[in-house]
Amino acid sequence: MKSFLVTEPQAGRVPFWGLLFLALAYTFTGLVGRDPWRGDDAVGLGVAFNMLLALQAGDFDAWLISQLPGVLLPDEGPLPFWLASILGLITAKLPIDFALVTRLCWVGSWLATLVFCWQAVYRLSRRPEWIPHDPIGIAATPRRLAASLADSSVLFLLATVGLVERVHETSPEAFSMCIMAAGFFCLAWSLDSPRRAGWALGAVTLSAWLCKGLWFAFVIPLSLATLTLTTAHWRGIATILFSRIALVMASSLGLWFWLLMRDSSAASGQLAGSIEGLQRAWLTGWWHIQLGGPAQGLGTRFYDLIREPWWFFWPVWPVAFWAIWSLGARWREPSLVAPLGLMLATFALSPIAPGSSLAWLMPVSVPLAALAAMGLPSLRRSLVQFIDWYAVLIYGLIALMFWAYYLAWLIGWPEKMAYRMGVLARADQASIAWLGALTSLAVSLAWVSLVAWRLSRQPAMLWKPVLLASSGLVLIWFLFQTLFLEAHNTRNSYREMAMQARAVMQSATGCVIGEQLRPAVQASLQWFAGLEFSNAPHCPWLLIQDSGEALRYAAPARPGWQLHWAGARRGENQERFRLYLRQETQKLD
Repeated sequence: MKSFLVTEPQAGRVPFWGLLFLALAYTFTGLVGRDPWRGDDAVGLGVAFNMLLALQAGDFDAWLISQLPGVLLPDEGPLPFWLASILGLITAKLPIDFALVTRLCWVGSWLATLVFCWQAVYRLSRRPEWIPHDPIGIAATPRRLAASLADSSVLFLLATVGLVERVHETSPEAFSMCIMAAGFFCLAWSLDSPRRAGWALGAVTLSAWLCKGLWFAFVIPLSLATLTLTTAHWRGIATILFSRIALVMASSLGLWFWLLMRDSSAASGQLAGSIEGLQRAWLTGWWHIQLGGPAQGLGTRFYDLIREPWWFFWPVWPVAFWAIWSLGARWREPSLVAPLGLMLATFALSPIAPGSSLAWLMPVSVPLAALAAMGLPSLRRSLVQFIDWYAVLIYGLIALMFWAYYLAWLIGWPEKMAYRMGVLARADQASIAWLGALTSLAVSLAWVSLVAWRLSRQPAMLWKPVLLASSGLVLIWFLFQTLFLEAHNTRNSYREMAMQARAVMQSATGCVIGEQLRPAVQASLQWFAGLEFSNAPHCPWLLIQDSGEALRYAAPARPGWQLHWAGARRGENQERFRLYLRQETQKLD
């Protein structure tokens, strides 16, 4: 039974330049002028930077594994950092900062995510099974309807609240979005060209293994098995697809394991043994993480699965659930069963997959956005109005709040707002950046014009309900990254603290032993201050990070070491750093 009918005016396209502007404003905002953020962003840059150093030194074995100096990071999949380091090597002679090069690599992956999602929805929704019955000849053409739904899927991705900051981080989780979108596209492509799509699915599955590990690589085969069992569309080509996936995985992973486990005797002397030991230790740690399950246990993982997706995938999940409910009789059609298969496979594997639940569920945004787009033709008017008013009220109020606090921070009035902003920004006084402020004002006025156009009496095109939600989130992200960029850098990077430590260390040079340092801190100090971390016992410097109960006590004396500096990030009371110089080194000076 065909449950909807879309007319030609309803299937209007999103203007290409408008969609492109939204995608680029969302993607490139915060790209230039910001420091690496503490957390996954700093760790990702550190891993890519050390891989670049290994490439420049001709050390292929060290390039194979994700690590910081003296710290193995088997939970960080090497694939995205391989690509970033290769791009950094290619652009090494250009006047481009490597941090910017790394972020450009992730920008490319996010733009590719949008393109793959568009193409997958377009291919699935123009199939004969999806075209609604038209007894009176007023329905839109299949290509026009498919293009309108594909545009809507991109808007839904841009509207997903939980993605707005995470896709801008240099982390494997952000890169995995592109892998999921590529897998979704290959499943749609396989119905038209199973042999070529089979090889592509093998490459996607391999990329998933090298990016997020064993369990993420199972998502594509498990979803394909689900599609084979539930619908005849993939049943006839399952053998072709599975055989090619198996062949690509067996040959490529065999080479990967051999490279990590082989004898590195070609290198010289003691270095060969250390490289071989690091590779095997990294692989051992990788297996331990993959087979160890979620870090917080199954109970915590199930609780997170119930609690977190509701806000993370807002406002996409209500429309996606409506599509499942209203189009339930058609769930075996490729347009619905393909994204459903990817979602079910991901959720089925999530209780046993390592890492945080949100990091694991990020790629679900792609099939969820596709489902939401498929549900638009049958969406009730009440839900359309709710999404519109939610976007106008929530994003409008947040934008007004941003402007009010920014102006109060600039002029010092109202005093309470200015004081609160100074505390949040950890700075004494704001400095106005005219270009950023004027651009933010222009974007804000453009959004107000868009709201006026949306609320006017215009043809009810399919994508209109999600237009304000996506553009509103883009507006908030743009204002935040332009008006408060300096404050965001101060709060979320270690630049200032790294410069303090570097100034203290001018009295003596040499490597630094890190004790209790989090990987993000070590990566930031290496990047900002050029500190050479090592586990060698002869290093003259020792840097210790205190947190928790240790912050209640004064810095203790350490035999054989002289305390040279103690500090923290500005306004930070949850961590403290102590820098010691070996006393023998001090006497030599």
